[in-house]
Amino acid sequence: MVVADGSAKVLMNGKAVDFGTEVHDPAFSPDGKHVAFIDGGGNLVVANADGSGRTEVAKNPGGQRWSHPTWQATPADQYRPARDNLFFASTAGGTTLWQVVATAHDGKPQQLGLGSFSGEGENPPPMTGNQWPAGAGRFGAAVYEHDNGSSSDLFIRDDYLRQQGGLSIKDAAQPAYTLVGGSSSDDPKPEVVFVRTVRGHQHVFVSSLETATGGQASTPKDLTPNATADCTMPAVSADGKTVAYSTPAGVFTVSADGSGTAKQITNTPGFPAFRPAF
Repeated sequence: MVVADGSAKVLMNGKAVDFGTEVHDPAFSPDGKHVAFIDGGGNLVVANADGSGRTEVAKNPGGQRWSHPTWQATPADQYRPARDNLFFASTAGGTTLWQVVATAHDGKPQQLGLGSFSGEGENPPPMTGNQWPAGAGRFGAAVYEHDNGSSSDLFIRDDYLRQQGGLSIKDAAQPAYTLVGGSSSDDPKPEVVFVRTVRGHQHVFVSSLETATGGQASTPKDLTPNATADCTMPAVSADGKTVAYSTPAGVFTVSADGSGTAKQITNTPGFPAFRPAF
């Protein structure tokens, strides 16, 4: 478990590790060997998992806020080349999603294409108002939050379906995404955690996710039904068994199936992330 509070000191399995620069919105590569984050200058950085070997993947040109990098790292197959990309959100042009090669040095990000599901009457997803991307790595799928002005919904973008995507879960924000079963399973199950307001407070929910038909997800389960304060910034472990979230009192973890009670990890708020085992 990793918790970042925006300072250079990142809490990794209970130990403070100095990254030498501010760390915002950390996200680990699918193999757990590298971490991407936004540094104190607003730039996109990749480092070794212990904070060493920092590389500025892309430099923020100024006048923009970059946030929430996430990995798209997929092996080659008979249809697609291998991918090792980072998606992130930028306030440029009305809040948009961008991509850059994860191994780049001062690379040039390109705006991320967003195609629609195939079928009559399907419209392309909006290109603006998009933020908080979260990838599951394998097959190139990612979810992201779309702010429609009055509320937020979750959309999916699936490279396995040739960049098809669209609305998946309504009234949802701050997603985190994983494939339960991972690369060892022939039939991994997409799972997403997200935030939704309930009785005046933000609660953390978990739901399965249908990637192929445009939003036939199961009924989401509230993992924080008794919350008396906002629960935000959820993260889900690679095996889909544990969810972490932040509250004003600190960071907590809870079982993704809703069993048991939440466990407090830190006494201060922060952005949680899980490092995959390798």
